[in-house]
Amino acid sequence: MSNSIPANFLLASSCVGGPNKNTIYLLNHLNTSNGDSNNTVVYAFDTVTTTWSTPNISGQIPLSRQQFQAVNDTNGKIYMFGGFKYPNPSFNVIFNDIYILDTLILAWIQGSNVNAPTPRVDFTATLLNNGLILYIGGVAGVGTIYMSEIPTYNTNNNSWNTMFATGDTLNSRSCHTAVLSPDGHVIIYGGVISDSTDQSQVLASLDTTVNPYKWSIKPIIGNNLPPSLSYHSSDIVGAFMVLAFGVMMADNSFNNLNNLNSKIYLLDTRNYTWVTSTSTSPNSPHPQNPTVTQIQTVIASGSNSLSTGAIVTIPLVLIAVLAIAGFIGYWFYKKKKQNDIIRIAGSKFDGSM
Repeated sequence: MSNSIPANFLLASSCVGGPNKNTIYLLNHLNTSNGDSNNTVVYAFDTVTTTWSTPNISGQIPLSRQQFQAVNDTNGKIYMFGGFKYPNPSFNVIFNDIYILDTLILAWIQGSNVNAPTPRVDFTATLLNNGLILYIGGVAGVGTIYMSEIPTYNTNNNSWNTMFATGDTLNSRSCHTAVLSPDGHVIIYGGVISDSTDQSQVLASLDTTVNPYKWSIKPIIGNNLPPSLSYHSSDIVGAFMVLAFGVMMADNSFNNLNNLNSKIYLLDTRNYTWVTSTSTSPNSPHPQNPTVTQIQTVIASGSNSLSTGAIVTIPLVLIAVLAIAGFIGYWFYKKKKQNDIIRIAGSKFDGSM
């Protein structure tokens, strides 16, 4: 094993797994020679020893893909859905299959494709506490993916269904992020939006405690307000959404390769207010809580040490996942051979809802 990552990575996905939940699995389409692999390649990062490895995984290995989204449950299983195979100039090999990586036995398992949604890329995947995975937004091979039409995958019985959400109308979007708040709301931010007149900071919440689910657009309030972002990363720590990396909009476009975000933003999901520190939490069990600058320093340095004492509520696993996920989006913009994907994907947006 090695401290160096075994291969380059871009437009991949990372999840936590393993017997002790201290291993990050990177699902990639590049092999150790940095060439395009025909099958999905899995790299593992041990957050205890801070070393990378390439585990031997049994079962039917899925075809390699990019611009998909994977999500893990609490039982060591990672669910990988969608994406498209590269290189393919016509952009027509888009997947709607689902594969399950069992990180406890290191085996691939084919999920159900019965009633699966249309193939898609650049969506979000969020696992609810009841075992449902929600796939929100993205770009389809044909037509627009409406934010009100939400495919769900039931991890309890491996079945597909669709929830038609009510509430506020959201423009179709891709390259956004989503997290699940403690009170059962899926919170999304940013992304490439279909209506160019609405390309601004967009924060919305999907209430999954009601049936049907209900969308609510939130105002942008507080301190340390984030800019318009796409290909960024986010995660949830307690009641706080941590937002990092990504590309900022410039001249009503996300195509500026130099307009990269280097800041960290915190959202208090209890009142949907952007804050500069989690010290605003009245019930925090810690005497000191991280500020935006402190979290940013740890991620930027690549340090595996939390010896500063102040970064006590942000676990190392989260920092590593945020860093990997953020640089996945970063490298998308650094590799100019991918620019045609942005243009093609953007042309898919022909409506909104």
